Order: sequence, then structure tokens, then C-alpha cells
Amino acid sequence: MTTTTVNEQDEQRRVRLKRSAAHWSLASNAGLLVLKVAAGLVSGSVGVLAEAVHSAADLAGSLVSFLSVRASDEPPDRTHAYGHGKIENLSGVATALLILGGGAYAGNEAVQHLLRAAPLSADSAGWAMAVMTASALLNAFVSRRLVRVGRETDSPALTADGHHLQTDVATSLGVLLGLVLVRTTGHPWWDPVAALCVCLLILRVGCSLAHDALRTLSDAALPPSEERALEAVLTTHPAVLGFHKLRTRKSGSHRHVDVHVQIADTHSFVEAHRLTEELENQLRAALPNLHPIIHIEPFEEEEAHQREEQGRGQRGGH
Repeated sequence: MTTTTVNEQDEQRRVRLKRSAAHWSLASNAGLLVLKVAAGLVSGSVGVLAEAVHSAADLAGSLVSFLSVRASDEPPDRTHAYGHGKIENLSGVATALLILGGGAYAGNEAVQHLLRAAPLSADSAGWAMAVMTASALLNAFVSRRLVRVGRETDSPALTADGHHLQTDVATSLGVLLGLVLVRTTGHPWWDPVAALCVCLLILRVGCSLAHDALRTLSDAALPPSEERALEAVLTTHPAVLGFHKLRTRKSGSHRHVDVHVQIADTHSFVEAHRLTEELENQLRAALPNLHPIIHIEPFEEEEAHQREEQGRGQRGGH
């Protein structure tokens, strides 16, 4: 079996895992939205209604994530020669905006209810507590699956969705705690207080998702640990006498690197080409989903060029 065939099979498996996880997220958020809206309307709990708004943002975000996963896995074409990976990062920005908008709306509702707190009946509070418990358990299960698949497939959309659902577990438990305090103390203001805490967590998650997505969209370099892995390949290869202009960036789950590599000027054109392919394969083995571009330079010629540039700089300074 050739390396190309193995890579194609790995890519097909990665796509299947991503789409399956996205389906799970979409289905769970749709079901929780219906339950929370019903529980919020029956109980009148602003905390549960805030969670319903949160789930609506989750559902929209999951839909965006699902569509972006499908679009980003399309192969490169004539108009998108580098692929469609950044669609996943754009979906992160869209999801963040939905979350921030939902958090702001729910926060406003919580403040209004705090100013005019209304009592909750014991029966309706019990129904709302059951829904919040189910929500926390389901989100805990789905979030673990999303984060695992997101890391395995290096999908920023799924990883972000998974971390977001982990926060949902905390917010559901926060609303549940507020309802318990309402029932045990008889003070209805615990419900909007819990809702406000939920809103703060929602806004924090939205800001974090927006920051991560915008960082990748602005072509930020790969993490230092990943760049060190690439440098280790170049510095340990016996034919490489030096390298410079190492540039890295990420697009969705795809990593891109270009670098100038110096080799002895005694190598033939064919040898230089074979060396380039060898280095590219070693770099791909160091990091997943890597697309390297290597520019070969004769070492002696490069040294002379650098000395010439330095001489021009010195003459220009006088």
C-alpha cells in the first residue's frame, strides 16, 4: 500500500469522524432547546430561559460548525488552490457572535427579572430542575466526544464546539443551583442571580472563541512547540547546512510552512530535487496535515549573497 493511499484513507476516516461528531452536536442542541424552552415557559424561571437562549445560540453554532466542516473538507480547486480550511475559522467567528448576542440578551432579561422577581411554584421548579440535570448530563457526554474527535482530526470548529458545551455543563449546574436555592430559601431572586452568572460565563466563552478564530484568520504562526518540531527535522538532516525564512500558518486543520534550505553547491539538480522530497516527507511526519514548500539554495552562493547585502548596507550607512 502506497503512502498516498494510506494518507487518502486517513483523510476519509478523519472526514467521517468530523461529520459524525457534528451530527451529534446538532441533534443534542436541538433536543435541549425544545426541553429548555418548555421548562422555562412552564416554570417562569429566567435562569432556564437564559439557558434556552444559550441553547439557541448553541444550535445555530452547531449548524454553522456542521456546514463549515463539510465545506472545509472540500479538496482544493481552481479558485481555492490552498483549500477551504479557513471556512472552519470563519465559522468560529460566527459562532462567537451568536454566543455573545445570546449572552447579552439573556443578561438583560436576568436584570429585568431581578428587579421584579416573581415566585416560582414548587412543581414548576422541580420540572425545571429535572431538565437542567438532563441538560448537564447530555452536554457532558457530547462535549467529551466533540473534544476528542476535534483533537484527533485537528478540527478547530469541533474543538471549539466541544469546549463550548463543556461550559454549558457549568451553566446548567449554575441554573440548577439557583433553582435549588429558590426552593430551599424561598427567595425568588436566586433565580435571576444564577442567570446573571450564566450570562457572564456565556460572554467569556464567546470572547475566547472569537480571539482564537481571529488569531488563525490573521495568519498567526504555529505554536512554538510545533515550530521547534519542524526546526528539529531541518537541523538534524545531514545534507542541510542551514535554513532561514521559516514561515508558518494554519488554515482550519491544515498547517502550511515555507522555508529556505541551504545545501552544498556540489549537489546536482536531481539530487536537490530528491532532497527536497525527502525533507518534505520528514516534515509531514513531524506534524499532521502539513503542507511544506521548500526553496533550495546553494550554501556558498547564499553566503556570498548575504555578504554582498551586508556590504551594501554598510555603504548605504555612510
